[in-house]
Amino acid sequence: MIHTKESFYIVQLKEKLEDKIGIKILQFHDCRIFSELLIKEKINISAHTLARFYGILKKEHKPYVSTLNMLAEFLGYESFAVFSAKIDAASIQLLSNPNCFLTGEFSYTALELAIHNNDYKSVQLILEQYDYKNSLEKNDVAAFLGNAVRVHDQKEQFLKALIEIDNGQVLFYESFVDEDDPGNYYSEALANYYIKYKKDEPSLLFKTCFQNAKKIYQNKKCTKADLDFIQNFSYNLYQLHFHQVSRLFELKILISEKQKKSLLHTVRLVEELLAILPAYSTDEQRWFLSRAIKALAFTKRLTYVLQNKAFKEKIIQYYFKTTGKVGAVADLIIQLTCHIIVDESYKLFPLQKIKTNPINETNTRVTVESATAYLYAKEPVKQIIDKNLQSFAQQTGNSWIMNLLELKNY
Repeated sequence: MIHTKESFYIVQLKEKLEDKIGIKILQFHDCRIFSELLIKEKINISAHTLARFYGILKKEHKPYVSTLNMLAEFLGYESFAVFSAKIDAASIQLLSNPNCFLTGEFSYTALELAIHNNDYKSVQLILEQYDYKNSLEKNDVAAFLGNAVRVHDQKEQFLKALIEIDNGQVLFYESFVDEDDPGNYYSEALANYYIKYKKDEPSLLFKTCFQNAKKIYQNKKCTKADLDFIQNFSYNLYQLHFHQVSRLFELKILISEKQKKSLLHTVRLVEELLAILPAYSTDEQRWFLSRAIKALAFTKRLTYVLQNKAFKEKIIQYYFKTTGKVGAVADLIIQLTCHIIVDESYKLFPLQKIKTNPINETNTRVTVESATAYLYAKEPVKQIIDKNLQSFAQQTGNSWIMNLLELKNY
């Protein structure tokens, strides 16, 4: 992606148009609705033009100035140039006063402009002023930052700038956690940057678990040093972050099968997991359960472990606690599992689309939602999903989903 000021202003224009009409433009049908709204305001822009503008058709197409002017006028500006100048003025003002971060309409704009201009000193300055410990928007900021890293054309410099400050380490490396890891950039960043700054054992555990679980899901070999570190890790689990502990259990389950340990050994790991669960909140527990399900499905040990009534009941109990609301990929995994393992005596809540947009787990979300849809789809849709799901799951390191589907009516 080419990062220019013009592209930055166009991104801002797109977002403000969506805010005004109350529609997220994701498909051609949305463009048709938007075009009809514009026509009512006597602004003649076709659905096809809007589809090109939003990248639904011909993603590399550069919008005509006349189109940009009409869209800016729809927002109440004299022209696109005036709109851009207003954005610039507000952004520069906030960059000179980083304490305004997250307090005004152009808060994210200030950070985004600095990112687009590769002004990493300003990026660091803004992020360091953000008190994530007393903010309800931490996850939103992490997602915003993570997506910016993903699409950046100078990723290495950006990653270096983030690792140099505490908030960069927390908000990107530890909170965004790019599960899709396109091109292995996140795995490499953990090894090249993160662990050189964070030299404590819990951070090394985080890195080791992320990298090696990914390797196993992709049928790649782990180093003996990493396996030995996991087996000999003796840190007090109650002093660790829930993501670190849940990943540790996930990797231990994967290693258990890799090292040809007995099924009883895996059951004991799950019993240890169940014993520690009460120490964590309901939202945190979903990560323990979903990661265990993934690992058990991948190793084809889930059927056996589900004979442990406590484990099966815990999965179902968590699902009922959500009252059908899905807020993370972990919820989707548990939802799918419940729809596979329970019988009709359970009154399951309706299937729900994911409420958030976890771009760090896009591949897993698409795979799990497709598998859930497959359970209830009719021909020819069922055949289409069947044709594409297996190859997509294999390509993205989510082949465990196919094993999970085999449990239907187990």
